Amino acid sequence: MKLKGIPQWPVYSVAAWVLCGLALFSMLALDRMNWRKGEKSYIFTGSRVPKAPKAQVKPVPEIVKEKRAEPPAVAVRKPEPKPAPPVKEPVRVQPAPAAAAPRGKVALIVDDMGNSLEALDELLGLGEPVTISVLPYSPYSRETAEIAHEKGLEILLHLPLESLNNHDSEAGEEGLIRSGMGEAEVRKLMADNLDRVPHIKGVNNHMGSKVTADEALMRTILEPLKEKGLFFLDSRTSGRSVAYTVARNLGIPAESRQIFLDADGSSDLIKERLLELFRLAQKEGRAIGICHPFRETLQTLKENIHLLEGYGLEAVFASELATRRD
Repeated sequence: MKLKGIPQWPVYSVAAWVLCGLALFSMLALDRMNWRKGEKSYIFTGSRVPKAPKAQVKPVPEIVKEKRAEPPAVAVRKPEPKPAPPVKEPVRVQPAPAAAAPRGKVALIVDDMGNSLEALDELLGLGEPVTISVLPYSPYSRETAEIAHEKGLEILLHLPLESLNNHDSEAGEEGLIRSGMGEAEVRKLMADNLDRVPHIKGVNNHMGSKVTADEALMRTILEPLKEKGLFFLDSRTSGRSVAYTVARNLGIPAESRQIFLDADGSSDLIKERLLELFRLAQKEGRAIGICHPFRETLQTLKENIHLLEGYGLEAVFASELATRRD
């Protein structure tokens, strides 16, 4: 393209020179800027100390104070707080407890022991205090007494005395004291009988309806008991017996039987009399019953001895009920 009146080549030359000048100027300006910044420069080579960069303020580290080791704390016992005084409640008057009613006592005496050790085993199996009375000339008299004593039962001498009904032949005559005997003979028989049964606490009569009615003879019989500190229990085989009264007059602890449990062999009657014994003990506070080692009697005792508790009673030995009468 051609401009009017102006030749084409000078225009191009001027434009080229202007552009070259601008390029040179830009180059110089950039180089100077680099020099001023302290960066690499191609034209301005003089040294120039660059401006120190602004010091960066470092955060001051927090001063950590070293903790001193503290001495171990001494345990100071704090006084225990005093308990608050109890609040007083109004005093209530409690009624005094009713006194327990005294229990009645029952003593069971089993006569005619010494003929069988099996009967002794059954009595031991009852687990209650039982007094056994041993015939002096029975085959197991000493052995029975020894076992009974070892097992904690009470032992009496079952003293053979003459009866009115002539039962002597059934019982045998060994050791039997008869009416009409002299005092020396009676004393000798008493010593022999007492010696044959060890560990005895007292004596009760076997038969004796005739002898126990004789006051003088009974005195001779009972005096050795006082010497040995034994008690006497009147089996009361006769309503005419004076044995208990004589013993009491001699100052010997004594008692009498109240109920025979097995005068006949009926189990129903034995139980009826056992309950009668319990009712009597309830009423009087004490009662003594005598029985024998019959099969029916032992079975009835085994089945009913627990009724003691229901009647409010306790079984005791006969010696506990025998009292001294001066």
